Amino acid sequence: MIRKVLAVLLITVLVFSLSSCGGSFQLDTAKLASEIRSADLFLDTLAPVSESVVGKVVGLSTDLIADFQYEIGTGATGEEFAVITCKSEADAKKIKEEIVKRQTDLYNTYESYSPESLPRISNAVIEQKGVYVIFVSCDKDADAQKLVDSFLK
Repeated sequence: MIRKVLAVLLITVLVFSLSSCGGSFQLDTAKLASEIRSADLFLDTLAPVSESVVGKVVGLSTDLIADFQYEIGTGATGEEFAVITCKSEADAKKIKEEIVKRQTDLYNTYESYSPESLPRISNAVIEQKGVYVIFVSCDKDADAQKLVDSFLK
């Protein structure tokens, strides 16, 4: 009898310990977006954009996105940032590909009229972890990378 109780207890402990190890990554997206805004990374003034702008202008598949914060500058510097929560990890991988395409489009656009913006765009931070995608095109890319990395640990 004692062996059966002990066996059940050990199995219960094992199940709970395995379930805590397999937990998925959680990102405080609101806090990350707030930190990006306040970190003195941008030369330009950024403003939030709507879902229609994210879909039509930026070119992201909004049907893959559960939540987002996307801010774009005035157009003078090529600066913008996004913190995106996707519906699945597979969707996040697709959104990351679309962000890379966005980066290429920005580069091609700024190449002719604002070449001084090109390092900001080409050195942009683009990260994906789990269902999250982060994009930061800014003047201080090394600082942005450190900030993003601190949230993705």
